[in-house]
Amino acid sequence: MIKSLESFFLGLLLGVFFTIVIGFGFYNWSTFEKGNAKLEKESDRAVINSLAAVCVERFKSDPRYSANLSRLKAVDKFSLGDFMEIGGWSKFSTSEHFELEISNLCAKIILSQIP
Repeated sequence: MIKSLESFFLGLLLGVFFTIVIGFGFYNWSTFEKGNAKLEKESDRAVINSLAAVCVERFKSDPRYSANLSRLKAVDKFSLGDFMEIGGWSKFSTSEHFELEISNLCAKIILSQIP
């Protein structure tokens, strides 16, 4: 009886151990904190992407689109975000924290759409 009880608990212990190792190692299980951090990062990325799309539309609907596009092409790649911020296309009241990321993404999208 004791031998079978020892075997039962050893099997239970090994089963739990391998379930945890396989779950966290291969099936992307995560702790609560890591999961929240990942969700926060993904939601920030979604906000940046959607506001960058609005920025692109603002830029395209500007009456001086052609002149602005010519200037945007001439801007150094490290100053693209600054150009978009100065033009006001990437200004949003809720995005101070993402402003430069939105501006850079907006400029990259516009430049990628040029034939």
